[in-house]
Amino acid sequence: MYAAQLYQRIRDEDPVVGGVFLALESMFRQVDWRAVPANDTPEAQAWADFLEECRADMSHTWPSFVAEVLTMLVHGWAYFEVVYKLRRGPEQVEAKYRSRYNDNRIGWRKFALRPQRTLSAWDYDGDGGIQGMYQSAPGGRVFIPIQRALHFRTTEASGHPEGRSMLVNSRRAYRFQTRLEEFEAVGVERDLAGIPHITVPVEHLSPDASAAEQATVQLIQDMAAGLRADERAYVLTPAEEYGMEDAEGKIHRLPTGYSFKLLTSGGTRAHDTDAIIKRYSQRIATSLLSTFLLLGGSEGKGAQALSADLTSLFELAGTGILGGIASVINRFAIANLMRLNGVPPELWPRLEHGGLSDAALNAMLGQLGNLMNAGGITHDTNLEASLRQKLGLPERAKSELSVGAATGGQ
Repeated sequence: MYAAQLYQRIRDEDPVVGGVFLALESMFRQVDWRAVPANDTPEAQAWADFLEECRADMSHTWPSFVAEVLTMLVHGWAYFEVVYKLRRGPEQVEAKYRSRYNDNRIGWRKFALRPQRTLSAWDYDGDGGIQGMYQSAPGGRVFIPIQRALHFRTTEASGHPEGRSMLVNSRRAYRFQTRLEEFEAVGVERDLAGIPHITVPVEHLSPDASAAEQATVQLIQDMAAGLRADERAYVLTPAEEYGMEDAEGKIHRLPTGYSFKLLTSGGTRAHDTDAIIKRYSQRIATSLLSTFLLLGGSEGKGAQALSADLTSLFELAGTGILGGIASVINRFAIANLMRLNGVPPELWPRLEHGGLSDAALNAMLGQLGNLMNAGGITHDTNLEASLRQKLGLPERAKSELSVGAATGGQ
């Protein structure tokens, strides 16, 4: 439960992580999917057409389903309950019968995501195989058997049902980055607005103070705390004393009484918090994209690897994810659907995904821009040469390259 909440918070709050997953979601939404018949016979083609009908006849779109599957990248896994319906025509009131078709075949009503935060427990058989998921619900726990589910994981190593989140290596950097940002914001606010400093007569702070004096101090403390919007901070001290000479020339020390002022640091800080925060932001970006986006590093290192084929690496990673998604759908969703409709296994169609070339390139370019703005990757001539090659643009003039090299690629 805690891990699911933490990963979702990183996904929703960190701009670098949000940009990465936005690029991934946009890329995968553009992928084409098609049903492929088992063989060249008319009967096999008919069942492939039936599969396409079922995909288009659900209560949600296929791209939105794929986008929900991608939550496994955040949490390491995604669990969907497969809900069926009996196709009895569009005029039916009940959703379990309503369909564009009225052939009385069994179709898909929806693939319902069971959010990771609702996980209560996993159920295993005697051999350690996953039998289903217990979901926390308002009325108690609900069991969703694996036979009626689609279970997507980033990795199936060791048979762990929760895979491995892409954000595992980002947790430490995110924690320090978030705390530093909070400290920085509080520090700036304190420097601008100041910290309330209140003095009260010393007898009000004495253990022998009367109830009225103690109530006065408490009222002042509440008022001081209420002056701050973020950190309820203030300083309360006994009143300062000043000297007064009487008629006989004696000096008497008298308290000044109540006073109020604002304290500010009035100086510079010992550490550059902006640079430190950027360092952790870069580490988050590196942990997510080092395999196919940050090969050049932040100092221009690994330039040949960067210019070799960024897009191909991005496509390779994306194709691997798509292959895993298609494998689960074919093995469980389509197989069970065909079995329920009495289709012989030799006629079962399969679902195949299209390529990622154009979508991957667009997502890569957009993400590179985000990472540059966030300080996660820096511009140099090697990066520019790679992007010009991918876009089919002419090479930069040699004179311009010389000027760029002399100025550090700025």
